[in-house]
Amino acid sequence: MIRRAGMRIWDSQHAQGPLADTKWPLQDPNWNHQQQDHRINMQDLRGIIVQGIREAVPRGQNINKAFNERQKKEETPTDWLERLRKNLQMYSGLDPETPLGQALLKTQFVAKSWEDIRKKLEKLDNWQDRDLDELLREAQKTGEGVTLIQYVDDLLIAGEAEDKVRAESIRLLNFLSAKGIKVSKAKLQFVEEEVKYLGHYLRKGEKKIDPERVKGILSIPPPKSKKQIRQLLGLMGYCRQWIENYSTKVKFLYEKLSQGGLVKWDEKDDKHLKALQHDLVNAPVLSLPDLKRPFYLCVNTDSGTAYGVLTQEWAGKKKPVGYLSKLLDPVSRGWPTCLQALVACALLVEEANKITFNGELRVLSPHNILGILQQKAEKWITDARLLKYEGILLDSPKLTLEVTALQNPAQFLYGRPSEDGLAHECLSTIEEQTKIRPDLDEEELEEGDRLFVDGSSRVINGKRVSGYAIVGGEGLAVIESGPLSGSWSAQACELYAVLRALQLLKDKSGTIYTDSKYAYGIIHTFGKIWEERGLINSQGKNLVHQDLIRKLLKALRGPRKIAVVHLKGHQKGLDFKSRGNNAADQEARRAALQTSQSTPQKDPKAERKERETSRGNLQKILLRAYQSSGSRKRDMT
Repeated sequence: MIRRAGMRIWDSQHAQGPLADTKWPLQDPNWNHQQQDHRINMQDLRGIIVQGIREAVPRGQNINKAFNERQKKEETPTDWLERLRKNLQMYSGLDPETPLGQALLKTQFVAKSWEDIRKKLEKLDNWQDRDLDELLREAQKTGEGVTLIQYVDDLLIAGEAEDKVRAESIRLLNFLSAKGIKVSKAKLQFVEEEVKYLGHYLRKGEKKIDPERVKGILSIPPPKSKKQIRQLLGLMGYCRQWIENYSTKVKFLYEKLSQGGLVKWDEKDDKHLKALQHDLVNAPVLSLPDLKRPFYLCVNTDSGTAYGVLTQEWAGKKKPVGYLSKLLDPVSRGWPTCLQALVACALLVEEANKITFNGELRVLSPHNILGILQQKAEKWITDARLLKYEGILLDSPKLTLEVTALQNPAQFLYGRPSEDGLAHECLSTIEEQTKIRPDLDEEELEEGDRLFVDGSSRVINGKRVSGYAIVGGEGLAVIESGPLSGSWSAQACELYAVLRALQLLKDKSGTIYTDSKYAYGIIHTFGKIWEERGLINSQGKNLVHQDLIRKLLKALRGPRKIAVVHLKGHQKGLDFKSRGNNAADQEARRAALQTSQSTPQKDPKAERKERETSRGNLQKILLRAYQSSGSRKRDMT
């Protein structure tokens, strides 16, 4: 209690300075009194403790001070609530942050406020169930139909009636004067229909960018350093709500930051920058959000970017409140399009909530987001990601997911497209985008051969041995087996076994059984995406078993009909599948113990490492020879 009270006072008195968390850390900061900055921290901590004790420690029971105070004539609602909180803590011994303390504060705040504020708050539906912050915002509305907005030292009074706004403005100026606060006459905008506030021009229901800000951005020359690029991004980012698909249009600037060395600016970059400046000059006038009305968010993806438009209906038309866009992370950019749309919805809903304050929101997308979340997401998305997306999209009571034929914000704002040819089935589309061949099956075929494959890699007497095996037929005979390089991992052995089985089934029909989730996942889930990305992972690096995966995906197209089925390994059942899997496992272990007469297969990664090692050893030998020859020459001289 003392710490919380002291920190609250420190933060209110040092709004522009360091936070109280740094002055009163929870763990030992190891401050040294011999260092000046550490001594300052110790002095500040002592002051916070003293203030906290004065603020938080009860001073004995005093019912009049705790519960019979009233709001003073020149006291703002914020100061009144703070005084109530302090009196409750000091003179009743109750913690104002507890549920009981909060309930008492709300009752006192409403019942003992000014008459007009009390009547206004009592008219609210279920005001007893509302948060104190919400009641405070309602109390700060200075009069009927007039609202006061404060951002640091910028104040805005807005209302529909000119005489009421004038009266409240005069009242506010007199209050500031009584408190000794000076107001700049040059910055005063007194009772005007359009005002400049926080770099924007505001008028009834609309906002637009300050032309002076646009002029300043246009006057900036093309950046020649990374520092200038960051400055340009900062200025442009302040106006991103007015620029459709902003993230894609500034992507070239972020690419410049990620490149090493000096910034190279060419004609293509000039073209992108001019297009961005053109969008800024022709920025639309946006509507001011009305929190009492529902919002509509149209979302889609394109080239790894989530983009959308947030709107509200006015007189039967959809007016834009803001254009939203976010770049997808490298992992989700490798997913099928429909799953990218799921991520896009989650990202843009988070951005929209900054404007809607978690108000009623209807999300429209050409993809069945709800169906994907409930049926296909777990195959691709990790549990942590899935929990996050479900929390954003499913657990929000005021959020609704809808499927629409609209493909982009322009269609959403200005008309509906033809329904023909636009609808698609997300679940089947995901299947098509993730399969190497359309007839690839996960269930066994009724025709063709049935092959069981397995790979083995283990350490025996300090030496790793590896092998593979393929068994099949009614008697589960060994079709092919053999040793592999000792440098191969178990995953590489499993991949090689599946590869050989596919090569044996070329131009035939058959079913391959494997207990390797890695090989099964490559064939049914990740292989197609990896192939389209050039066999690189989400970080842009080569895959571990790149050559094997390339051969596997190529061989998968060879059979006439093919199914790859996953089995649980090391089962003790007597059914055909369990016996076949165990037979392949035993044969792979036996084959790993053999000594191959021919040169064994080598893992490409191991071969590359051996070449680098040999090259390094050769360089060391030449260096020693050169040094020894030089020493002999010096001895001869």
